[in-house]
Amino acid sequence: MDEVKKSSPFFAKGWFMVLIAFIVGVVTQGFGLYSFSMFKVPMTEMLGADPTQVALGFSIFALVVGFFSLVVGDIVEKIKVRGALILSAFLFSGGFFILGFMNELWMVYAAYVVMGLGSALGGMIILSGIPSNWFVKRRGIAIGITWCATLPGSYITTSIISSATAGGDWQQAAITLGVIAFIVLFVSAFILRWRPQDIGLLPDGVTEAEAAQEAVRAGAAKLVGLDRKSALKTATFWLIALSFALIGIGEQGPLQNFPTFLVGNGVDLGTAGMFMTFLAFAGCCGKIAAGLIVDKVGPRWAYSIINYLAAIALIVIMLWGTNLVVLFVAGFFFGAALSSSAVCFSSATTMYLGPKNFAQIYGLVFLGKPIFDAIGVPLVAAISGSALGWNGAFIIAAIFVVASATCMLFAKKNKQLTIMEEEAAKELAAKSEAE
Repeated sequence: MDEVKKSSPFFAKGWFMVLIAFIVGVVTQGFGLYSFSMFKVPMTEMLGADPTQVALGFSIFALVVGFFSLVVGDIVEKIKVRGALILSAFLFSGGFFILGFMNELWMVYAAYVVMGLGSALGGMIILSGIPSNWFVKRRGIAIGITWCATLPGSYITTSIISSATAGGDWQQAAITLGVIAFIVLFVSAFILRWRPQDIGLLPDGVTEAEAAQEAVRAGAAKLVGLDRKSALKTATFWLIALSFALIGIGEQGPLQNFPTFLVGNGVDLGTAGMFMTFLAFAGCCGKIAAGLIVDKVGPRWAYSIINYLAAIALIVIMLWGTNLVVLFVAGFFFGAALSSSAVCFSSATTMYLGPKNFAQIYGLVFLGKPIFDAIGVPLVAAISGSALGWNGAFIIAAIFVVASATCMLFAKKNKQLTIMEEEAAKELAAKSEAE
């Protein structure tokens, strides 16, 4: 990079990237996460299948997302964000189109394999990486805003599916979601940029001289950080990865089974859809709160506080959840923790292990989450149908939430990264003095 341009104080270009990432998130996260729980009931009725068999579709989706995310960072480096999102457009929408014409159980599984590939290409790595790469001082809030995309995503998803289901043709909803997803992802592919350095800027829109005044900013400007091999040797990596994995059961297990829990307790599907949208609203509040706390005191405190509260909320739902007022109040605290992991773990990966190889390292950090998501959804469904019932299911989920939050408390910045950042600051300062 021969010349570093000075951006406006508001860093408009960076926030524009956050806006486009937000729109992509509406599709790959909002549609991806919230459509299955709404499709599950009509799919089960149509196929006459066991609910656990249908729930396996989400498990397959989660596993495909997790394992394919391991190579998303390498794909982005080779074909750029544009290529990754174009592939995502065809695959993610293709999964919905398969659901739109599905008439056998195996087609459900095929749809979620294809959809999972598309979600991975346009999901966690890119949506967390772009705000992480473009910001330092406001990284937490930028990631939080991006991940608030689940709110409009859930509203659009539940509205379309509820309306189509009420009209007797739930598969029309799948086709509609597929069309919207293709348009959004394909257009966004030609707008998003992976790093500010790609267009002659630095994170936060600062100059090299300004970046040199603070080691963390200097590290982001010079793109320092551990590589995958070095990261795997640190306790920091394993604590973050373990914490991320454990929340899969504690978060997605209850989330994807809430509609079944509510319908089984006499609540209609429309109200269940309203509750799912409410969880997304609470999740948006939680992501913003997580982002603000991350920017003030770091990701480990932000994550732990929010998720200890979520564990308490699950116990309250277990005891009094059939009361709709209690359900929505407790649901707010549980919802506030939804995907706070996306804000906190991506921030922790960048802040504790460095931005240079974020995508490659975060792919490994993220891997355990979808594996435990895949275990959590059918596990909670199976426990709820056993002698333990929903009480046992929610207690087990709460235990995993507490374990995840506790692991995150022990994750700290790697000392080797601190040295790299200090050296980067010295190098930039020397360069500025020479000029």
